[in-house]
Amino acid sequence: MVRTKWSTAGIVAACAVANWLVGVVLMNLDIEEYSPTFEEYGPYICTGFAVGVLGIIALPFALEHQPRELSDVDYAGSTRSFIAGCIVLLGSSSYFGAVSGVVAFISMVSRRSTTRSVAAVACFVLAFAIDTSFNPYLSWDEIGWVGAIFVVVVMVAGLLVGQKRGNQREKRWRVEQQARMNREEMRAKVEHARREERESIARDMHDSLSHRLSLVAIHAGALSYPREGVPEEFTEAARTIRAEAQNAVEDLRTVLSALREDLSQDPRTGVEELVASAREAGAEVTVAYANGTDPDVFAGLSTMAQHAVHRAVQEGLTNARKHAPGQPVSITVREVAGAVDIEMRNPVPRGKAGTDTGNGADTTGGYGLVGLRERVELSGGRMSIVANQEIPEGKGGEEFGWSIQLPLAHKEATR
Repeated sequence: MVRTKWSTAGIVAACAVANWLVGVVLMNLDIEEYSPTFEEYGPYICTGFAVGVLGIIALPFALEHQPRELSDVDYAGSTRSFIAGCIVLLGSSSYFGAVSGVVAFISMVSRRSTTRSVAAVACFVLAFAIDTSFNPYLSWDEIGWVGAIFVVVVMVAGLLVGQKRGNQREKRWRVEQQARMNREEMRAKVEHARREERESIARDMHDSLSHRLSLVAIHAGALSYPREGVPEEFTEAARTIRAEAQNAVEDLRTVLSALREDLSQDPRTGVEELVASAREAGAEVTVAYANGTDPDVFAGLSTMAQHAVHRAVQEGLTNARKHAPGQPVSITVREVAGAVDIEMRNPVPRGKAGTDTGNGADTTGGYGLVGLRERVELSGGRMSIVANQEIPEGKGGEEFGWSIQLPLAHKEATR
């Protein structure tokens, strides 16, 4: 769950008030015990106040979470949040930055990143060392073991709280991911059942109605031959009935073919909507139109081919999110030799090389590569699979992908 802006603002406001109260109390204790002059105490307390204000300004950025954290449990957050957290922690030893420093420390540790946890501890210790060096009344000899133990206790408490929050966040993430996958699987099963029922109805209607219309055409054809004593207008009417019956059979096939397709959304705009929906869910998806191609190229495909593109992209994004979470997905569209070529790729996570992962890898339940290939071939196109191929440009690792080529309808019409 990504923290809302209002929630972050509330935490920052509470830290600002707490910093002020702690700073005023500690400053009054120093004044009562040491009775300092402004010349020796003023620069120290003013610097501490400025550092506390800087920490409050940086705190919202230290607490921010990215949507990608919802889809990739190994992603600890942006670089900006890391730098802001270090800034807040470096001012945590200031009287006016102690509370915000503890909050930033817990936030960095709870992200379950070794790098961030080590950096948080280092910044916390460094802040304590800097404050002790510049404090006009407390030296290293005076602080001694008491100060060191205090710092260790604060850090251990922060580490324990942060680790607990991190475990809770990971558990919640896994529950949400499982719930999302269950919803998607249930939706897929429902859609599959509906499609099978529509296809069954279409087959029944085609078998029965086309048979009856064919009988009408046959009898009308027999009546269309000229005979003695039969008026010419009757013969011409029989020819018309035969022709219209044949046309009705063809129209019936066209209508029932459309009935078998999923018409819940326009496939020409569905690709862009699928990509936008995936991005909103935290996936990193890029779409490139090469060779001067634009999104209108899909309008040149037949209806069946448009649905094949929509189904392929939908299946690819679903399986990339399921089998390769957090990995970037690239989609390339280009027009080549009277056909539209769509290519989809994503890196294979470490430890999953050699397995069916990524786009279209799930072939259970009638879905996946087998169904996609059949749909593409029925549309007059072809589909090729790229599995466990090394990523170019020396980046290391492997990737999974597929490409489909579908003929443009207007090109076929001119042949």
